[in-house]
Amino acid sequence: MIISDYNWYNLLESFDFGVEDKMEESILEDYVALLASKGFRLSDGDLHFIDFGKHYTEATESQVKIALEVTLIKQLSFDGSYFIALLESFVKENVRSKKRAYDLLDRLQSIRENSHSYTAG
Repeated sequence: MIISDYNWYNLLESFDFGVEDKMEESILEDYVALLASKGFRLSDGDLHFIDFGKHYTEATESQVKIALEVTLIKQLSFDGSYFIALLESFVKENVRSKKRAYDLLDRLQSIRENSHSYTAG
Protein backbone atom coordinates (compact mmCIF):
# COMPACT_ATOMS: atom_id res chain seq x y z
CA MET A 1 0.00 0.00 0.00
CA ILE A 2 1.34 3.42 -0.93
CA ILE A 3 0.91 6.40 1.36
CA SER A 4 -0.05 8.96 -1.24
CA ASP A 5 -1.07 11.81 0.99
CA TYR A 6 1.64 14.07 2.41
CA ASN A 7 -0.34 14.12 5.68
CA TRP A 8 0.62 10.47 6.28
CA TYR A 9 4.27 11.47 6.43
CA ASN A 10 3.47 14.22 8.93
CA LEU A 11 1.27 11.87 10.92
CA LEU A 12 3.90 9.13 11.17
CA GLU A 13 6.72 11.59 11.84
CA SER A 14 4.78 13.26 14.67
CA PHE A 15 4.00 10.10 16.62
CA ASP A 16 6.16 9.13 19.55
CA PHE A 17 5.17 5.52 19.99
CA GLY A 18 7.04 5.03 23.26
CA VAL A 19 9.00 1.95 22.26
CA GLU A 20 10.96 2.05 25.50
CA ASP A 21 7.79 2.13 27.61
CA LYS A 22 5.99 -0.86 26.08
CA MET A 23 6.28 -4.50 26.98
CA GLU A 24 8.43 -6.20 24.37
CA GLU A 25 5.78 -8.72 23.26
CA SER A 26 3.16 -6.19 22.17
CA ILE A 27 5.22 -3.39 20.62
CA LEU A 28 4.86 -4.46 17.00
CA GLU A 29 1.27 -5.65 17.35
CA ASP A 30 0.27 -2.34 18.98
CA TYR A 31 2.04 -0.34 16.25
CA VAL A 32 0.33 -2.25 13.44
CA ALA A 33 -3.02 -1.78 15.21
CA LEU A 34 -2.35 1.95 15.58
CA LEU A 35 -1.55 2.24 11.88
CA ALA A 36 -4.77 0.38 11.04
CA SER A 37 -6.78 2.66 13.34
CA LYS A 38 -5.41 5.64 11.39
CA GLY A 39 -6.47 4.05 8.09
CA PHE A 40 -3.14 2.56 7.00
CA ARG A 41 -3.44 -1.18 6.66
CA LEU A 42 -0.54 -3.43 5.80
CA SER A 43 -1.38 -6.35 3.54
CA ASP A 44 -1.21 -9.94 4.81
CA GLY A 45 1.85 -10.38 2.58
CA ASP A 46 3.52 -7.36 4.20
CA LEU A 47 2.78 -8.70 7.67
CA HIS A 48 4.16 -12.14 6.78
CA PHE A 49 7.28 -10.53 5.33
CA ILE A 50 7.74 -8.43 8.49
CA ASP A 51 7.50 -11.62 10.56
CA PHE A 52 9.96 -13.34 8.22
CA GLY A 53 12.38 -10.41 8.58
CA LYS A 54 12.14 -10.56 12.36
CA HIS A 55 13.09 -14.23 12.41
CA TYR A 56 15.66 -13.97 9.60
CA THR A 57 17.60 -11.22 11.38
CA GLU A 58 16.81 -12.37 14.94
CA ALA A 59 15.66 -8.81 15.66
CA THR A 60 13.76 -7.76 18.77
CA GLU A 61 10.19 -6.47 18.61
CA SER A 62 11.55 -2.96 19.22
CA GLN A 63 14.00 -3.21 16.34
CA VAL A 64 11.28 -4.52 14.01
CA LYS A 65 8.90 -1.75 15.02
CA ILE A 66 11.52 0.95 14.52
CA ALA A 67 12.56 -0.52 11.15
CA LEU A 68 8.91 -0.63 10.04
CA GLU A 69 8.28 2.94 11.15
CA VAL A 70 11.44 4.25 9.45
CA THR A 71 10.61 2.28 6.29
CA LEU A 72 7.13 3.82 6.07
CA ILE A 73 8.46 7.32 6.73
CA LYS A 74 11.41 7.16 4.35
CA GLN A 75 9.85 5.08 1.55
CA LEU A 76 6.22 6.28 1.95
CA SER A 77 5.09 2.65 1.63
CA PHE A 78 6.21 -0.77 2.79
CA ASP A 79 9.39 -1.72 0.93
CA GLY A 80 10.56 -5.19 1.94
CA SER A 81 14.17 -4.88 0.80
CA TYR A 82 14.60 -1.51 2.55
CA PHE A 83 12.98 -2.95 5.69
CA ILE A 84 15.32 -5.99 5.75
CA ALA A 85 18.39 -3.79 5.17
CA LEU A 86 17.34 -1.61 8.10
CA LEU A 87 16.74 -4.63 10.32
CA GLU A 88 20.14 -6.09 9.51
CA SER A 89 21.81 -2.75 10.31
CA PHE A 90 19.82 -2.29 13.51
CA VAL A 91 20.70 -5.78 14.75
CA LYS A 92 24.38 -5.39 13.83
CA GLU A 93 24.59 -1.99 15.57
CA ASN A 94 22.29 -3.00 18.47
CA VAL A 95 19.88 -0.13 17.75
CA ARG A 96 17.12 -0.01 20.40
CA SER A 97 15.64 3.48 19.97
CA LYS A 98 14.42 5.79 17.22
CA LYS A 99 17.15 8.28 18.07
CA ARG A 100 19.88 5.67 17.60
CA ALA A 101 18.19 4.49 14.40
CA TYR A 102 18.23 7.98 12.89
CA ASP A 103 21.79 8.58 14.12
CA LEU A 104 22.84 5.37 12.36
CA LEU A 105 21.00 6.35 9.16
CA ASP A 106 22.68 9.76 9.20
CA ARG A 107 26.09 8.14 9.70
CA LEU A 108 25.50 5.63 6.89
CA GLN A 109 24.30 8.41 4.57
CA SER A 110 27.39 10.46 5.34
CA ILE A 111 29.66 7.48 4.61
CA ARG A 112 27.79 6.84 1.36
CA GLU A 113 28.11 10.46 0.26
CA ASN A 114 31.82 10.54 1.09
CA SER A 115 32.49 7.34 -0.83
CA HIS A 116 30.84 8.81 -3.95
CA SER A 117 32.75 12.08 -3.88
CA TYR A 118 35.99 12.39 -5.79
CA THR A 119 38.31 15.04 -7.11
CA ALA A 120 38.93 15.46 -10.79
CA GLY A 121 42.46 16.29 -11.69
